[in-house]
Amino acid sequence: MIRRMPPSIQATASHPSRSNLPLMVRAVAFLALLMVACTASAADVLPPNGEPGATDKDGNDASARFFWPTGLALTPDQSLLFVANANSDLRYNSGAIDVVDLDVIDAALAGWLKPAAERTLATDCSQDTDFTETMVCKFEAAFMRREASVRIGSFATSIAVQDLGTGGPPGDLRLIVPVRGDPSITWMEWSAAQHRLVCDGGDGAGFPQCDDDHRLTRIRNDSTLPGLSEEPWDVYVDSTNQYAMVTHLTTGTVTLVDSPRSGTPVIADVQYNLFGSTNGLVLGATSVVGRNPGSTDDIVYVASRSEDRVQTFSVVRPPKGGLPYLGLGNYFFLDAVGNQVGSSIDARGMVFGAGGDRMYTLNRDPPSLQFYDTSMSPSGVPYNVGIGSVDVCRDGSRVAIANSGDGDRLYVSCFSTSELYVIDPRGGGQVEDVITVGHGPYDVVASPTRKRLYVTNYLEHSLAVVDIAPGSPTRNRVVLRLGKPNQP
Repeated sequence: MIRRMPPSIQATASHPSRSNLPLMVRAVAFLALLMVACTASAADVLPPNGEPGATDKDGNDASARFFWPTGLALTPDQSLLFVANANSDLRYNSGAIDVVDLDVIDAALAGWLKPAAERTLATDCSQDTDFTETMVCKFEAAFMRREASVRIGSFATSIAVQDLGTGGPPGDLRLIVPVRGDPSITWMEWSAAQHRLVCDGGDGAGFPQCDDDHRLTRIRNDSTLPGLSEEPWDVYVDSTNQYAMVTHLTTGTVTLVDSPRSGTPVIADVQYNLFGSTNGLVLGATSVVGRNPGSTDDIVYVASRSEDRVQTFSVVRPPKGGLPYLGLGNYFFLDAVGNQVGSSIDARGMVFGAGGDRMYTLNRDPPSLQFYDTSMSPSGVPYNVGIGSVDVCRDGSRVAIANSGDGDRLYVSCFSTSELYVIDPRGGGQVEDVITVGHGPYDVVASPTRKRLYVTNYLEHSLAVVDIAPGSPTRNRVVLRLGKPNQP
């Protein structure tokens, strides 16, 4: 059965935020889940994780699939793609982290991207009737490592990957996932030996649910200290310096997680009430990114949904050991666009160019991608000066940067218009192309090695693969879509 969001939810779905739903809608969704739980066994409401074409006892499709996909993250070697499924309609009893094998995707595309006379379709795939360069594969399970997936809480939005520095490619990894339904910061580890995610205290077999030991819900795991703030949203990880930072969408809070390679992650410090509010907007911290990950003096930038200000932090480790803490740094205003105080707000994405000397910030009000000079001044702090901007779509969700061989390009996902903007930042910056990718594009990540982009289409439960190879006849076009639209 095709399930669509009610109009009352569609109207607020400029991003997949649980907090934006009217209270009554949230209550109805919760009661519906309770009714399902009362009439079905736990197994009946598990997310599907079967092989391609699998069916349940009633004949419904039970193959593994995306359901309200949001956050994306690549392994350091760009061989695997992790996909967060938010379970936003609470159809199932959990969300999930799926593992997509990019070698399988490339093998399918090898036959599809040949000249037209030699082109071949992968199994259970067809040519899109509207966009003939696109191959649509209805069983995303064929591209997943189903045995590697795990279940998490509902309403996850982001994933960050920490390289633990052990094992062969892709190596042992740790995933940090903000989960808003709990709320929690859920963590799991990719075992290079077992080729699966593990977060249940066992071997990870059987599509397990991450256990309480892998959910950070209280400062320093101390029951006498405050619990995690609501709406954990975005996450940044520094693998070398072994920490993660998480923003909170509706409280303006930033949470620091100590994440030692050989130890257990723990909430180490919290900064509350970081931002104010412009024009009565709900307080909130949104994007978080490091200027130069891995450096001993890295500076972390945090933006807001409610104020036109970016706050910087350092992560300080006591010289005699102990948990790290947040050090407040300088701040600056997003004044590259707009002539009114507080007019450039609701930042939804930030990325740095190589070396950290240029930062790009995606804002919704006004809709723009802003360029900042973040090179170091003689005084030893970044300039943080606006140097330009480009108009982009409304309701931008995320921005990614990649150099696939002919210079940096920026890619902005446009939630309400089903598009992806391609921006060349050279000179004054310009929109180079606009790509139709699917309904509700949310996150976007780039693999420069494979010369591909991967985009989650939240509203149609699919993953789009975009060709970004210079000189390719299908450059800046969706060449593969995984998942049957509008179904879990």
